[in-house]
Amino acid sequence: MNKILKDPLFHFLLIGFAIFVLYGVLNKDRASDNINVISVNESDIEQLKALWQKQWQRPPTKQELDGLVESHIREQVFYREALAMGLDKDDTIVRRRLMQKMEFLVADVSLPEDPETSALQEYYQNHLDRYREPARLSFSHIYFSVDQRGERAEQEAKAALDSLKKTGADANFPADMGDRFMLPSNYANRSTDEIARDFGKEFAEQVAASPMRQWQGPVASGYGLHLVYISEVETAHVRELEEVKEQVKNDYLFDLRQEANKNVYDKLRERYEINVVPYS
Repeated sequence: MNKILKDPLFHFLLIGFAIFVLYGVLNKDRASDNINVISVNESDIEQLKALWQKQWQRPPTKQELDGLVESHIREQVFYREALAMGLDKDDTIVRRRLMQKMEFLVADVSLPEDPETSALQEYYQNHLDRYREPARLSFSHIYFSVDQRGERAEQEAKAALDSLKKTGADANFPADMGDRFMLPSNYANRSTDEIARDFGKEFAEQVAASPMRQWQGPVASGYGLHLVYISEVETAHVRELEEVKEQVKNDYLFDLRQEANKNVYDKLRERYEINVVPYS
């Protein structure tokens, strides 16, 4: 019994039934009313005012409210005429919009407004990779162009490396060493993902594995060869739950929404006979 009560489809059907009953109660005296009557009641007026207030951070003037009411009536007129003409039939945009509203309804019924801390902690532990901060490096590099130097590029890069080591040079290398490069020579606090974006994945991985405060290389990239000096390293680490709690909450609710929609869809789909013509 508890399992049924927790089932999103049960909640969905329960709300649907409640809406159906409420609609019947509110409209039982209107069966003989003219279907072409458009009524704008106090609730409609208050909703129009609230939407205006939310957008403009002030209540509407009398003239503005008149315009909102007229716009609402215009919407109802065209909406009803479109339904009467069957314009909602076989319309992809309308179908998708209704599908989205169904999915939102399922989510509203099944998702908790404020997830329990224990649920977030469990979700966080099961998805640690989502909250892993990649290693960050500060480094300098000297570029040697294979296009310009040809086969001499690697040998000359190694000779330059020997010179840097003998002189004990740090990141302040001689300005005339190496070739001109389109990107900066010094990078501060860059993640391995950012370095890979500029130089390639293999370059980023090799640089991240290099020792600090000594010149290394040559390291190959898509541009050529580089001598690299790493001045600072912040190792990869998983961010603490308190630091990413809002992100964890959003991820948790998103996954719940996806699961709820899938469960409801799977159960609703069973009510239909599906026939699909063969295709390739």
